[in-house]
Amino acid sequence: MQVLTVVQSLKVTDALCGGEILHAHGLYATVQSGRVNFQKQANKLSDLGTIERKDGFYRTLDCRSEFGEHARLLTRALTNLLKLPKVHSHIHREISISEIGLRPDAICLITKDNQGLCLILEVCNNETEQYLQQKVNTWKHWDRSLEFLSDLFHFKIPQFHIAVAGDTLIEGTIPFKSILEEIS
Repeated sequence: MQVLTVVQSLKVTDALCGGEILHAHGLYATVQSGRVNFQKQANKLSDLGTIERKDGFYRTLDCRSEFGEHARLLTRALTNLLKLPKVHSHIHREISISEIGLRPDAICLITKDNQGLCLILEVCNNETEQYLQQKVNTWKHWDRSLEFLSDLFHFKIPQFHIAVAGDTLIEGTIPFKSILEEIS
């Protein structure tokens, strides 16, 4: 996995998360060497105008995140996903779905051994249960949800799950941590 691919997948990251991913994929012997090399390569990409470097983090040119608490927690969750061995992940981070007025934290298609898992990932650090329930209800009752997800990934999606990274867990959601454990 190359540095540009990591930044494009995460949209916004720091060198540590990027280095952890490069190390997990066997490109560097230690997390420290992964971080240092990620930072060197990301700085070059920034100098070329391919990505932006700002206040100790890197982001794609279309990303406006200032890498606050929520963005860091989402990056950490997605980093843990991208570190998994023998797993391929397609990630759409914080895309707006105007049809239903939602902006999920991330929509992921995870494939391993010719099997796939589609999930809506929500990072809940300050969200109330009611706010999360509203999102869950919107996804579950939207009659075009599977069609939208299939169009997004250019792959037939027969079902999806809503995963939560964080402390707020409600009916209709599953812990993101358990998904990571099951996949690895």
